Amino acid sequence: MKTFRRRCGFFAVGFLTWFAFSAYGQQSDSGQTLGDVARKLRKDPTNEVKMTDADTKKLFESVDRIFAFAAEDTGMPKHAAVKRRLVSKADVEKYATGQMAKEEFTKRFAQEELSLKKLGFIPRDFNLKEFLVKSTGQEIAAYYDDETKTISMLNWVPPDRQEPILAHELTHALQDQNYDLAKWMKAGTKAAESDAKDATDDSALARKAVVEGQAMVVYVDYLLKPVGRSLEDTPGLIYQMEEPAVKAAVDSQLMHDAPMILREAGTFAYQGGLIFEGELLHKGGKKMAFAGAFAHPPQNTHEVLQPETYLRGEKLATVRIPDMQAVLSSQYDVYDSGGIGELDVRALLKQYGGRKIADELSSEWQGGAYVTYRRKDKVVADVSAGTGDLALLYASRWKTPQAAERFAHFYADAVSQRYRSATAQTVQACSGTSCPVSMAQITTEEGPVIVEHWEDNSVIVSESFDTATAAKLHTALRDDASAVHAQNSPQEEIGLRLFEIPAFQELAQEIGERVLEGMRQQSGR
Repeated sequence: MKTFRRRCGFFAVGFLTWFAFSAYGQQSDSGQTLGDVARKLRKDPTNEVKMTDADTKKLFESVDRIFAFAAEDTGMPKHAAVKRRLVSKADVEKYATGQMAKEEFTKRFAQEELSLKKLGFIPRDFNLKEFLVKSTGQEIAAYYDDETKTISMLNWVPPDRQEPILAHELTHALQDQNYDLAKWMKAGTKAAESDAKDATDDSALARKAVVEGQAMVVYVDYLLKPVGRSLEDTPGLIYQMEEPAVKAAVDSQLMHDAPMILREAGTFAYQGGLIFEGELLHKGGKKMAFAGAFAHPPQNTHEVLQPETYLRGEKLATVRIPDMQAVLSSQYDVYDSGGIGELDVRALLKQYGGRKIADELSSEWQGGAYVTYRRKDKVVADVSAGTGDLALLYASRWKTPQAAERFAHFYADAVSQRYRSATAQTVQACSGTSCPVSMAQITTEEGPVIVEHWEDNSVIVSESFDTATAAKLHTALRDDASAVHAQNSPQEEIGLRLFEIPAFQELAQEIGERVLEGMRQQSGR
């Protein structure tokens, strides 16, 4: 797992500016609103600020004080002093560029992009690489490197603006000292890989929500400390993140152009993580929210987005796609496979149906998996592969028959938005002993799309297989749901696999800034 890597967070300077001001309920002397001040700070040219020796001394001394605050706030003991350094903008750019050069657009990226397009998460003509490159280059603040165990602070940002962000980043240092972050983050993936039978969605990235959510709690507590409050005794504060004004805050042209999966995945660790940790904090106190979450981390986005399922210890049966080689008669190779988690479903529902159905239906999700296949007679160089070269098998499970039927209907209706041409076909009545509750078939330029809702609350979808092959696949999937997963690979949630791309992490920070601006708007300040 490369998600967490060596840095724990490049936080956009503007990402947290509004919260810093609004926590104190202040306004500028000139009568500007807090939003005006926040926007001005975000736009300040970085080369206009240069810290003096006195500023540097003050900032370095603040590390120990803020580290002690984070230790008290989390209950995590300090085991060593944190190394610190001052870096220039050129140093940061060199570091970020080096990370992208080493880890950026690999074959795995190409597979994921094509699968995202086949599944409808991003448009077929959308250039993901180009978009992510354009989204990088945001201003950042202090960051912790879990390999060198060093907190890096910036020589162009005033100390007072860096201190709250130090509270966030020094929480990562505490987590690292107590749990070895790199090892802990990898543990979820290793567990899944070692036991494919029990592997469900990507627990390593659900763990990221714990890591970032805890750091967000400490950040907010640091801001609230001067007024004698904390998130533990101010529970309503985190729920402003769920208000419509906050959810609608992706208002830049860049964010407007982003497919919903990028926006949803981008907010997940920070927004979802904070709300998840806030729920734990209010239900079980600091012990549950901090040490407890590390000892018993959430397993998938469902548990993060629905904290009550985590608190109840709910266990979901794994949805799998069995090995279909016998059915496909060596006509296809597995191209890509993974999970479709609750976060992914929510993004899909928003993309093609809107916020109302997403809010109502995504919480009914109970599991999902997909495999994309590539015809052997269509194999060409990866750079020229398109969605027409792939076929898809997707299975999901739902809490109630009503939810399953609603999703099946939604999916069939959305086909017309995903393909250039889509024509619904008349489906012959089923009279056998094994018939779906409902079935839809749509003809597209890439072949048939077949959507079936079954009485076990499952929805099975096949795309681009001929109807005879699709029928065999649907039968095999229902008859052998416990078979070995294709290529024995863990079911990473497809949306959260985006976090493997450094450029996407930069995009996530930009989205986070917009989320907090939405919180400002919701507060009316």
